[in-house]
Amino acid sequence: MSVLVFYKPTPEGAEAIRAGAAQAAFHATDLIVHNLPADAAEAETVEALASGAATGAGVTVRTVQAAADGSPVDQFLAAADQPDVDLLVLGIRHRTQVGKLILGSTEQQILLDAPRPVLAVKA
Repeated sequence: MSVLVFYKPTPEGAEAIRAGAAQAAFHATDLIVHNLPADAAEAETVEALASGAATGAGVTVRTVQAAADGSPVDQFLAAADQPDVDLLVLGIRHRTQVGKLILGSTEQQILLDAPRPVLAVKA
């Protein structure tokens, strides 16, 4: 069983990794970090952040790079639908109603369509 984290390079994404590591430690399971498409430097930063959080929590971590083509939300939800995933973790930020209407919300789509329980954390 595992905890799956949706990571974006934001303070909320970093908090999602920390919360995911804490949940993985609590449930004695693995941590999987689903990283949005990024350049090489960003991917290394995510690896370091995830490794640090996992080591501090005493859990095993694996980082998965999302494909550059396709919807990041669809890719994350497909990963979340795997039978070994127990919990989803994502970082959220406050958005106004108008902001949600005009721009949409990746996190909102995940919350509404998630096939597993979701832990939403703020930075």
